[in-house]
Amino acid sequence: MVASTNTQETEKTETFHVEHSDLLTLNQCPVCRHDSFHHFITCKDYTVSQEDFNIVQCDECGFKFTNPRPADERIGEYYKSEDYVSHSDTNKGIINKLYHTVRKRAIKQKFALVKEGATANTLLDVGCGTGAFLDYCQQQGWDVLGLEPDADARQVAKEKHGLEALPIDALATIPDNSRDVITLWHVLEHITTLDASIEHFLRILKPGGKLIVAVPNCSSKDAAIYQQYWAAYDVPIHLYHFTPRDINLLFNRFNMTVEKTLPMKFDAYYVCMLSEKYKGGNMLKGFWNGWRSNLAASNTTHTWSSQIYVLKAKK
Repeated sequence: MVASTNTQETEKTETFHVEHSDLLTLNQCPVCRHDSFHHFITCKDYTVSQEDFNIVQCDECGFKFTNPRPADERIGEYYKSEDYVSHSDTNKGIINKLYHTVRKRAIKQKFALVKEGATANTLLDVGCGTGAFLDYCQQQGWDVLGLEPDADARQVAKEKHGLEALPIDALATIPDNSRDVITLWHVLEHITTLDASIEHFLRILKPGGKLIVAVPNCSSKDAAIYQQYWAAYDVPIHLYHFTPRDINLLFNRFNMTVEKTLPMKFDAYYVCMLSEKYKGGNMLKGFWNGWRSNLAASNTTHTWSSQIYVLKAKK
């Protein structure tokens, strides 16, 4: 980590103490297990610590991941920001107000994808945040269960929606073959125990069930535009930085295949406006670059700012 030389940023850093001994260095690529990687880019944590973190790239498969990263017992401190909307449900600021406006429509679209082809109505949402999506699914008659590592977010889900979300550790206690659909909406990139968690998802899914994963796409046009300022790198809480190829390689190890890939078009605007904020630019330019990113993606294959992957076990 590199301390900021800006006086205001230095003051912020001094109030957030994380020693180098609290960093965890990975010695293997999380996707292919190769043990050789090189420096790809250095990005700043703009929301909490103002510290710099390195992203490395695997020399074998090309996968990018934050390395070193905060140790598991300390990483929760990097989520403690009023601007982290999925935990606080804040509508402070124009970007978060826009997020809430679009979220209502996005929830309906997500539910349509969840129920598509489903033969029953049991859902597990991993990283359910403050519970807006689960609340909607429950209103549609689904049997829902949510896991959320952040205690404050679980409390908001209980107070606002009456949902009893469980801590993330409860994943190991969910019965085998008990859920028709498991969803992770911008969650996979946060999971510290990646392999063990995927094994639990496979165990929990009923035969023929589907896993729905939404993650940022670091091979998108907006990632290329903003580079180290790209908000979806979101170090250090984004541990992994996926491309469509990475998703295929990772889940192929677990005998799962991507059956469908879908865009999350609004994410380009949200990410670009946030990236402009980090750069000290303006929201209109961010909106313009979001449009450019979506235009580029519409002319190619699977290069949207964020994408949804519908996965099933191979037959």
